[in-house]
Amino acid sequence: MKLTIFFPLAAFLSLTIADPLDDASPVLIRCINEATAVSGCISSVDSECTCPSQAFKDTLGACLDACGSPEDFEVAGELHKERCGGSTPL
Repeated sequence: MKLTIFFPLAAFLSLTIADPLDDASPVLIRCINEATAVSGCISSVDSECTCPSQAFKDTLGACLDACGSPEDFEVAGELHKERCGGSTPL
């Protein structure tokens, strides 16, 4: 009985929760992945690791400076605000 409720609910939630990186450019995704690896965080969505990490911010900023567009910076800032709240942005 419980599984008959769980599966439809899981399917609904998976359709309604959007991944913020879905609309990100390939460059921004590559830079975020690089920054995640350099900072030692397990995942880019591990905000407890990425938000306070200066290594994450420095690597992401340097990568975007090298090959990102103004839109990439804007999206990165929006993602930071969404995930990290009031911590210092890039």
